[in-house]
Amino acid sequence: MIRKLLDWAVSNPLIVMILTTGLIIGGGYAFTHVNIEAYPDPTPPIIDVVAQFPGASAGQVERQVTIPLEVALAGMPGLDTTRSQSLFGLAQLRNQFTYATDYWQARQEVLNRLGSVTLPAGVEAGISPASPIGEVLRFTLENPKDPETGKPVYTLNDLQSVEDFIVERELRRVPGVAGVSGVGGTVKRYEIQPDPNRLRHYGIKLEQLEQALDRANANGSGDNLVQGEQTSVVRSLGQFGLGHDPQQLVLGLQDPVEAAKVLRAEEARRCLEIRQVVLATVNNVPVRVDQVVDGGPVLNADGTSRVDDATLASRGVIVGQKTRLGLAAISYPRTGADGKPLTTADGATVWQDEEDVVQGIVLLYKGEKSLPALKGVLAKIDELHASGKLLPGIKIVPYYDRTTLIDRTTVTVHENLVVGMALVTAILIMFLGNVRAAVIAAINIPLALLFAFGVLFLRGKSANLLSIGAVDFGIIVDSTVIIVESVYRGLTHDDAHGLTLAQRITKSAGAVQRSLVYATAVMVCALLPLFTMTGPEGQIFGPMADTYAFAIGGALVLSLTVSPVLCFLILRNVKPKPDNFVVRSIDWLYRVQLQGLLATRWLVAAGFLAAVVATGATAATMGREFMPELEEGGLLVRGTFPVNISFDEVVRHGTEFRRFIQSFSEIRVIPTTVGRPNDGMDTGGYYLLQANLPLRAQEEWPVDKTRGRRRTKKELIADITVGLEERFPGVPWDFSQIIRDNVLEALSGVKGENSIKIYGPDLDVLENTGMEVRDTLNMVAGVQNASVYRNQGQSNLEFYVDRQKCARWNVSAADVQSVIQSAVGGKAVTDMVEGEKTFDVTIRWPERLRADEQAILNIPIPVGNTLRADNQFAMGNTPISGASIGLTSTGNVMKLPSATGSSFNAPSLDFDVPSRRVGDLVTPLGENGLPDPKASFVRPGASTIYREQGDRLIAIKFEVRGRDLASGVAEARSKIEPMIHPPYRAEWSGEFQQMEAAERRLAGMFALSMILIALVIYLAFRSFLDAAVVLANILAMVIGGVWALKFAGLYFNISAAVGFISILGVAVMNGLLLVSTFNGMRAKGIDLRETLLEGTGKLVRPILMTALAAMLGLLPAALSTAMGSECQKPLAVVVVGGMISTILCLNLVPVLYSFYGKRTPPEGAGDFAH
Repeated sequence: MIRKLLDWAVSNPLIVMILTTGLIIGGGYAFTHVNIEAYPDPTPPIIDVVAQFPGASAGQVERQVTIPLEVALAGMPGLDTTRSQSLFGLAQLRNQFTYATDYWQARQEVLNRLGSVTLPAGVEAGISPASPIGEVLRFTLENPKDPETGKPVYTLNDLQSVEDFIVERELRRVPGVAGVSGVGGTVKRYEIQPDPNRLRHYGIKLEQLEQALDRANANGSGDNLVQGEQTSVVRSLGQFGLGHDPQQLVLGLQDPVEAAKVLRAEEARRCLEIRQVVLATVNNVPVRVDQVVDGGPVLNADGTSRVDDATLASRGVIVGQKTRLGLAAISYPRTGADGKPLTTADGATVWQDEEDVVQGIVLLYKGEKSLPALKGVLAKIDELHASGKLLPGIKIVPYYDRTTLIDRTTVTVHENLVVGMALVTAILIMFLGNVRAAVIAAINIPLALLFAFGVLFLRGKSANLLSIGAVDFGIIVDSTVIIVESVYRGLTHDDAHGLTLAQRITKSAGAVQRSLVYATAVMVCALLPLFTMTGPEGQIFGPMADTYAFAIGGALVLSLTVSPVLCFLILRNVKPKPDNFVVRSIDWLYRVQLQGLLATRWLVAAGFLAAVVATGATAATMGREFMPELEEGGLLVRGTFPVNISFDEVVRHGTEFRRFIQSFSEIRVIPTTVGRPNDGMDTGGYYLLQANLPLRAQEEWPVDKTRGRRRTKKELIADITVGLEERFPGVPWDFSQIIRDNVLEALSGVKGENSIKIYGPDLDVLENTGMEVRDTLNMVAGVQNASVYRNQGQSNLEFYVDRQKCARWNVSAADVQSVIQSAVGGKAVTDMVEGEKTFDVTIRWPERLRADEQAILNIPIPVGNTLRADNQFAMGNTPISGASIGLTSTGNVMKLPSATGSSFNAPSLDFDVPSRRVGDLVTPLGENGLPDPKASFVRPGASTIYREQGDRLIAIKFEVRGRDLASGVAEARSKIEPMIHPPYRAEWSGEFQQMEAAERRLAGMFALSMILIALVIYLAFRSFLDAAVVLANILAMVIGGVWALKFAGLYFNISAAVGFISILGVAVMNGLLLVSTFNGMRAKGIDLRETLLEGTGKLVRPILMTALAAMLGLLPAALSTAMGSECQKPLAVVVVGGMISTILCLNLVPVLYSFYGKRTPPEGAGDFAH
């Protein structure tokens, strides 16, 4: 079949050239249009479920939200693991499916299950759009400054509203965008702050206030009315603000200050409408909300305000905000008129600080392409700026996007590609001694890559750093080199009188057809582990395996079609001539040293055996890791403060953090966040301070004065760590990168490179055990930054509702719960509709009446009692029922203040009523969980409850530095596992777990690959001895690869394993050609010694040429230190080292063959010779 293809190609050169032109055009189009990603996504389908339960403790969230969701989601098809976190007001469940599961099917299954879950009132579970590598852009909303005061024009409520209802909705229209997660800002709500004394004075219960507000805020419909020939829809309009959006009134304004004034006036008008709501009527006089709120009435008798807008909305009925879950701040270099960053006299950057901003994070769906989506997002941002949909003066300012990472890594890959191709071409010219022949061989490198890109493009796949940069051109063009070298040798050495040029070319190329078949079969078997990889390593190296397969397959087809045609067209006038000086010199040197080695073959064999033993010992003690850390061009810094720290305190520390980081000019911008996003897409409490720090390009880094050179990234991290530990003693600081951090958390459920998970039922025992494990880890050499993800430490103010006390005063437990919720946390009773926006209208007591424990204990509780009024209102025996009761600590009655106001002109009123307070109806709980009047209401509680597969756990994260991961974990495991006793158990997670799993999978597939290769070799020679010699050649290349890793100071990892797999095919092919040549010469009766010398000399050029081409093709990647070279470096080093040991192959195979070569070779065992 191969001979027929060769004959057809040489006979139809025009068709071949047309097809080649089509390949160039189509492949070129694919090359310029295929999507490029920096790194492949190593995670399986993961569907995050988020449910917010505002105000609920971690334990309450676990019991009422997390566990019901876990039960409902259990047993889904393809579900591998469910991990959950329960913390203040939030439940997050991460459902990890198997790699074989389709993402969208998994997502739909989760949605189906969520529909059957019963959760507490007001709690809804939804799917988070986040994916581990889906974060592609971060931005802030620029708040214009008032030119007179220099203060921000708009409130954080305004900015958050713009992001939630305008920016996010518009960006989600971009194909591929899953959502926008907002960090910082405040969510607006209207708050009614009742005065308990005024409520009591007017006999108004909280329930009355809630019902009145809800009923007063609605539109009604009267169906339609026919009037003559027209029909009108009958409506009654009662919504606050008529449901109009105040922001629509200012979009046409040019002055942000004027726009802000309009917004504040509209908010004040809505507060006025709320104050006008009538709660009750006494003697035909209305009692309005205005009269029962903090600060007293501010309305005239006709319902108009007698104060200005600012005063109207400052007390009693205000525009407030929901409880803040997080804060974002940013520092960026201040620029001059020329747009360049300003610096001080000593070269330091001048920074601009924004202490409270609204930040947005654009997230893509899993599997979406970054560059097209980013292009669409940036275009949409420009469109928003030009559309006038944003408030006047507000701008969307990106400060990080994935394009920077992709561009930097792509530059690294392109440089390595160009240099590698140039070196391969130079090697071909040097060995062939003919520029035309070298160009014919080298031209298949770009053609094979274009073929691979074309297939990737047609399949809709993306290229990435590994799939392009780790492909070895020398290995790709092995088939081409064999064909061209055979043809060139045939044209310059063979005496072929009577044959046409086309016949000579097909004869020379056909001479190696059988070797090509077996070499291709061996290459397929060698790459089998790559094609069958699963798990994270399969996701990472799968695209590279595809590209390898397409490129090698394309190169094989090209070598059988294009290369012979080019030889026919270009090598017409090649005259027979001897090898060039370089080849003759190498051949002479090789023959001389081979004669000496054959004379001492027993010593050579012993030396080889010693080298195998030494290499085995070195490999056994070589450090192991999962994958080298991929450089992303940034730093993710995370500080974990005590879990019960206040929000304001961490914000203050965040400001101090930014001030310190400003001293490092390597950092481009300094954004920080405290807490978590408002949508709950990331978990964390107030104790969490994070900074995603984009770095400048390394060539822009300043010279460090103390070192006299630029800092390395490791030195930068070390210097930052020292400064942080001095400024924040006792606070653990973690350093990572945003994609890496997200991926590690997605795979293990823990933010950290490695972790120990301890499973068990009791949170206290887990906490204590975790602390002990952390202390033990800190004593292990090489283990750094060990810290516990604590589940305890959050202080709770817990009021146990004493039912006996409630029964004594005819108060239900629900009454107490409702009052505490409304008075302290705030209770939403209706909605403020503003166009397409909706905000809560909430009842919440003034801060001074709920500021501390004693204030909460003094909250009044309405008592179900009936009193009779005196006759000053001429009401006779009208009962007054359910009034809020005055308070004293002893339960006595107290005199009420007189009730006077603009709308209530009755005589002063004194009620004598029983008084009860929260403190009279609740009891503290003791350590045993039972009521104990002597105990304290302040009790320790859970901060975050972690669960996995239905079991509680605590995680201790750690890093291994200065030693390999495997040995560090092995030592730690030996010390820690004896500390864990049933029913508690420990599991090692993170990179170590992934490494062990990947090594097990690769070991099995590698063994199968070797068995198949051995079978192919045996089928080729029908001799166990020949097969054993060829397989021994693999050991020769492994020796080179292992010692190359050793001398480069690298650990064995999955990237290095892929490198060893890559050189298997080359090692086997070289041995196969040598043994086949020896067998062919021996079959002709040639003496064994002459066979070894002449046969090996004949193959010195093709073997060294292919080996050097493979080595130099990846040499730039092996030496590169630029961003994006980390992952391909171990692979490249192994290939370079293995190819260097090819010189050992050229000596080893003849020496081993000499021990048995006098026997008559099996029939057909020499058909590979050419």
